[in-house]
Amino acid sequence: MGFFDTRITKLFGIQYPIIQGGMAAGLVSTAELAAAVGNAGGIGFMCAIQWMDDVHKLEEEIKKIKDLTDKPYGINVTLFPMIEASWFDAVFELIKKYEVPAIETSARSPQPWLEQIKGLGIPWIHKVARIRDGVKAAKLGADAVTIIGSEEGGHPGAERNATSVVGPLLVDEVDVPVAIGGGFCDGRGLVAVLAMGGEAVYMGTRFCASEECIIHPKVKQKLVEMAYNETDYILMSVGDPVRAVRNSRTQKILEIEEKEGADGVTKFMAEDSGGLGLGGLTAMNTGDVEQGILPLGMVGGRIKEVKPVQQIVDEIVAEADEVLQKLSARKYWKA
Repeated sequence: MGFFDTRITKLFGIQYPIIQGGMAAGLVSTAELAAAVGNAGGIGFMCAIQWMDDVHKLEEEIKKIKDLTDKPYGINVTLFPMIEASWFDAVFELIKKYEVPAIETSARSPQPWLEQIKGLGIPWIHKVARIRDGVKAAKLGADAVTIIGSEEGGHPGAERNATSVVGPLLVDEVDVPVAIGGGFCDGRGLVAVLAMGGEAVYMGTRFCASEECIIHPKVKQKLVEMAYNETDYILMSVGDPVRAVRNSRTQKILEIEEKEGADGVTKFMAEDSGGLGLGGLTAMNTGDVEQGILPLGMVGGRIKEVKPVQQIVDEIVAEADEVLQKLSARKYWKA
């Protein structure tokens, strides 16, 4: 058994324990990206909610990815309660119709949709930010669970827990394999995840800085130029926080939250979205890096170049091998 052989690689039928998570800040996790990750030896998840306004576009995206790869891929279903049940029914039907190899769920408890999810008969991984939610997902029958820490871009949870703490804690609480995300971009991160007991590294921001990701070039440039401490944790007041690159908009939101609280920021987001808020075609696609929300993680401060996905994965694996060799060559450990 090789070092990179885990229960998650076996579950999804992939070569490396590397997951590109579903991202839905506009069009981010598309067929191009997920196919490239699959072809490189990991698994990528397209995000169904990107096509919430027209489920037929999701169907076209599934057809597209089947033309781009014969490797495993998956679809993320974001379980927001405000979405009509008929939309979920349509998504699950497409997953079944086209024999999508895997499903990722996130955002809320999967219990209301458990019958539909289990009825698909495909590997199912559920993403959480809290230990108790991961335990519940495992009890409900998820084949694997992802836990993310507050370093993550996007929606990392209101508890603001560190990846290095919640990762091992969840591993110790459940019997199913755990993927760990939030702050990883390279081979050192992969080794760290496996050392924590995780069975796959979960990454989003790293793959945003890839040639295959279709986000705007200005956003990619912003990503490779940002420092690790140039993100803001916004929307805590409304109970659904977002980590995003610091800019004029995030600073304005923080100012309103401090002065007016949840009511003020909710009003601001409704009146001043201009297509650049948290839904629809966001700044990730328009390239407005000052007035749009760019939900990227702190690890952007460690990413210095946009590369093809194949090169990204190859470098992660090669570096992980190198780190393992260096560790095994050490004769003494300092506690």
